[in-house]
Amino acid sequence: MQIVHAPARIKWVDVLKGLAIIFLVFSHLVPHGFKGNELMDKSFIIGYFYSFHMPLFFFASGFTSNFQKYKFSSFLWSKIKTILLPYTTLYICSLLYFGWMHWMGIVGTLDPMVVIETFLYADGNHLGILNMSLWFLPCLFLAQIISYLVLKISSKKSYMYVFWILLTILGAFLSKLDTHALPWSLGTSINAASLIICGYLFKMNEQFFIEKIKLNKPYIAYAGGFLGLVLFLINDKPGMSGNYYGHNYILFYLSVLSSLVFYIYLSKKIESSNLLSYFGKNSLIIFGLHGLILSFWENVNFYEMFSVKTNMYLDGISFVVISTLLVFLSCVLFIEIFNRFLPFLIGKKFSFGNSKITTIPNKNV
Repeated sequence: MQIVHAPARIKWVDVLKGLAIIFLVFSHLVPHGFKGNELMDKSFIIGYFYSFHMPLFFFASGFTSNFQKYKFSSFLWSKIKTILLPYTTLYICSLLYFGWMHWMGIVGTLDPMVVIETFLYADGNHLGILNMSLWFLPCLFLAQIISYLVLKISSKKSYMYVFWILLTILGAFLSKLDTHALPWSLGTSINAASLIICGYLFKMNEQFFIEKIKLNKPYIAYAGGFLGLVLFLINDKPGMSGNYYGHNYILFYLSVLSSLVFYIYLSKKIESSNLLSYFGKNSLIIFGLHGLILSFWENVNFYEMFSVKTNMYLDGISFVVISTLLVFLSCVLFIEIFNRFLPFLIGKKFSFGNSKITTIPNKNV
């Protein structure tokens, strides 16, 4: 089995993922700040963030992957360590939190068979009883494997485009079927693989896009951002966890590509942001824990105590802003614990003696 040494990170990709994780957390917290207002879940701001924040992660995963270089066994083992191992770790964290809630009398018991079935089935519907956000990791694992196999059989670059288009068409077809209950979000993984391959193809042709299409020019970036917004408004709020892409799949994909033009440009302009880069590097931990952290602060009555101490009642946008800050600050604690003391549990590094190596073929984990 090949041993893969960790390559240098790409700063703007970390920043892109940092932006994506902020958009994701913010959009997940808005319904909590406007409880009882069913219209908020269909609001413009949530719908807009949903139109591209998950595709950003899959695109970044493809951009930082090197599918052509590694044997399948090495690639598969690496993905088990860097995706399925973190999934297992975060699932156990979710179980521990559920155990704490049971001890506090907040929830009842959970059948052990349900726990096992949920872990193995690993789709959003089943994971909702513990931590729905974890659907992303098994889906990403499948999408990476699908992308690897598709690109491996594409001996020529022209074939890569053909298979990408065919995979996208298959994803569009599956989105019209009832696939949301398939294990490991299999239906969604086809569309995720399409976005991953899109990121990979963009990496291969980045210089062409910059020189010929002028993607590094502000007027192109702003036009892309505006077009992405307009296409989202014409379409509808997508939800990748349920393999739903609005009224029209083509509009969804074009909206994603247009938004990517803007957010790639923005990420390159602000790539010196250490804070966004930090959150991007550690987006996996934030992704897996942000829902549990919000639930914890709600269950210990933090918001009530905050209101009493500050004489400021948190509701609506004030709740969302304070909660977003609180969640990210809390995540820093877990990020540092995992990175400093338990990195192997989230698939980052494996140490053998004095030599540290990694089995991750991605530039950005």
